[in-house]
Amino acid sequence: MSTERTVTLPPLERRAAVSSVNAEARTASVCFSSGADVERVDFDSGRKFIERLSLLPEHIRLDRLNSGAAPLLNAHAAGELADIIGVVEPNSVELRPHEASATVRFSRRPDAEKIFADVCDRIIRNVSVGYRVLKFEEQPAARNEIPVRVAVDWMPYELSLVCMGADPGASVRSQNNVATNVCVLTYATARTDADRVRLLRLAQAQAQE
Repeated sequence: MSTERTVTLPPLERRAAVSSVNAEARTASVCFSSGADVERVDFDSGRKFIERLSLLPEHIRLDRLNSGAAPLLNAHAAGELADIIGVVEPNSVELRPHEASATVRFSRRPDAEKIFADVCDRIIRNVSVGYRVLKFEEQPAARNEIPVRVAVDWMPYELSLVCMGADPGASVRSQNNVATNVCVLTYATARTDADRVRLLRLAQAQAQE
């Protein structure tokens, strides 16, 4: 059994890492999600929950990241063209049981060249993915435990090089004019004895038809 309601969500971020660099092609391979649990704060209520990103292909909207137009940004800044330091290569996203990865290609502009040099020298190592969650499934939580919400419909839309990954538990409730989106939140509820009896009677009635 389950119930649904809608909640408000801001854009979300997760830290990842540069895994390999091809200096000649000016590309780098990055793992933008391992599906690991991250503690977050509910945008509406301020309550904590554990976020878990499903890496099943049917649960991730990859059209934007695979389009060839998804940017590689400087620390999630997107106010000026100079904030774009590269691009996510088209159709480069790969999904594995515990990893989602993509290939990024750096611009030849002088300002981006300096950043790419630091990536090659392993000075800049942190990548962060920007994404939106459109549907969570919340699993029943034991008493006094933080509930787990599994993102079963989410969309990564940009990758960024960052100094340090944003604190995944930090609240953005105080930010003004943040671009939010509606997310469907499904609650999986534990079945009671009455539920089990009702389901048994329904099955018996269907068997007699």
